[in-house]
Amino acid sequence: MDDRSEAREFLMSRRAKLGPEQAGLTVSGQRRVAGLRRGEVAALADVSPEYYAKIERGHLAGVSDGVLDAVARALRRGRRRAGRRHGSGTKNFRHHEAGDLTLTYEGLELAAEPGLSFLIYTAEPGSPSEERLKLLASWAASIPRGEDGGGDRAVDEAVDMRTGKEREKESRT
Repeated sequence: MDDRSEAREFLMSRRAKLGPEQAGLTVSGQRRVAGLRRGEVAALADVSPEYYAKIERGHLAGVSDGVLDAVARALRRGRRRAGRRHGSGTKNFRHHEAGDLTLTYEGLELAAEPGLSFLIYTAEPGSPSEERLKLLASWAASIPRGEDGGGDRAVDEAVDMRTGKEREKESRT
């Protein structure tokens, strides 16, 4: 067996042996696989699903030790996670220019930094809220920023309220 095949078989077998509950993930609905999905491993390792899929196919040239360590931690962490789920739901916002926005959110409390948590807001694809977020992002992108990156907090918040698709596009470029 060559190195690519060996890496592929190893990663696939480890992913299949680790269930979502063991990794501290919430399970909802029907699953076609007993183990973790590729996207779940990618999220736990903090890499894109496409990049993890490339690694799992055995394309290891150029993959940093840090990424390989992150994948290894994701596949052996079990219930040990970098954070724990803080909550999720839907929140309504009223922006003075863009109007009403209905966003879903998920919070993650960071175990490594007590008191620090991430709140991630997204809009339903194709919804009026997604269109309004795109409008806010375009406004924010058109405002010049200082050399130090500082600026208006409202602008920073508008930039951060982008859709998941827009962030994913940016990470690929």
